[in-house]
Amino acid sequence: MFTTGSKLLIGSALLATIATIAYGIAQGGTLGTIGLASAATALWFLAGVNIYVRDCNVAIDEAGALTVSAAARQAPPSSPWPIVGALGAAALLLSVVTYPAVGIAGLVLLLAATAEWMVQAWSERGSADAAYNDEIRARLAHPLEMPILGVIGAGVIIYSFSRVMLSLTKVGTTVTFSVLAALVLFVAFMFAARPKVSSGTIGGVVGLAVVALVAGGAVAAFSGERDMHVIETTADLAERGRCGTEASEADKKSSQTLAGKTNLAATLTLDDAGILSAEVPGFNESTSRLTLPRSNPNNVVFRNDSDTDRRLVIDVGPSGDMESRTLCTALVEPGGVQFLTVIFDMPTFAVPDGHRFTVPGVESAVVEVTVP
Repeated sequence: MFTTGSKLLIGSALLATIATIAYGIAQGGTLGTIGLASAATALWFLAGVNIYVRDCNVAIDEAGALTVSAAARQAPPSSPWPIVGALGAAALLLSVVTYPAVGIAGLVLLLAATAEWMVQAWSERGSADAAYNDEIRARLAHPLEMPILGVIGAGVIIYSFSRVMLSLTKVGTTVTFSVLAALVLFVAFMFAARPKVSSGTIGGVVGLAVVALVAGGAVAAFSGERDMHVIETTADLAERGRCGTEASEADKKSSQTLAGKTNLAATLTLDDAGILSAEVPGFNESTSRLTLPRSNPNNVVFRNDSDTDRRLVIDVGPSGDMESRTLCTALVEPGGVQFLTVIFDMPTFAVPDGHRFTVPGVESAVVEVTVP
């Protein structure tokens, strides 16, 4: 005898098979035929399973029907891990057309869901007592779950908070941080003022705060970070070819003094007459020519003894894809000092115009450099 469920499934599978054959002959559509054939296959499979288990029906005269049948067994508790595993598999597939990070997250979810599902299935077979099964599961899984969940939770909170702070303006960040700090202090004071506060109330307040923070972080992450002002440096001036006499942002509030320096290659001084001279440690007289090593850092001090703001410039020659690479100091005020480190990649004979220290705006300020 066929059970009621078997009859319904066999009839549905038979109708799906007939529809597949009729559609394939009459229409010849590939997509529709594949869909109907898939439905027929699934229905035949379910019908076979149902026939095998006979709808889990138990004969009325079977011995021990009330104790050994499937209907007499305690139903397993609901589990979220199949859904988590499905999300992980979906993320793993989406990573093919999106980002590798999505695939990594999907793989982590899939592995975590598989491990948790296996532990839950093992604990459910421990005994007939659900409370005892939950206890042995907690004893096995909690030492690993709690630290991982704590790290993930802290990471989500920190990341969300950083997104909120980076999306606000400079003033807005200060105001928001102050308001949040005052709010945390107020809530803590209210909890301390009450002699008894239930754990549910504390958990609810903390949960709402975390949800609000994560939601704000998600919105801020989608809106993007605020525009950050990029501070110009002397390296930017050299890259853009702006090592001239004009002042720029890189020259504002630049240091005009130096502490004692060791391992100096030379000290270059610009006097009132516009003459640039070099003093080498160990020699008493100044010179207009220097010999500096190649591929080693050469520390140079530039002293401005003129009455105008000036900067020291040197062209170190080609470097990589650049035809010419220039280094320069910030504008040095009268009486000020700047420090410059120079590394020569090529000898002087390989550079068309040679190596020389110059001061823009002063044609007579030149110190020739020989690099062996």
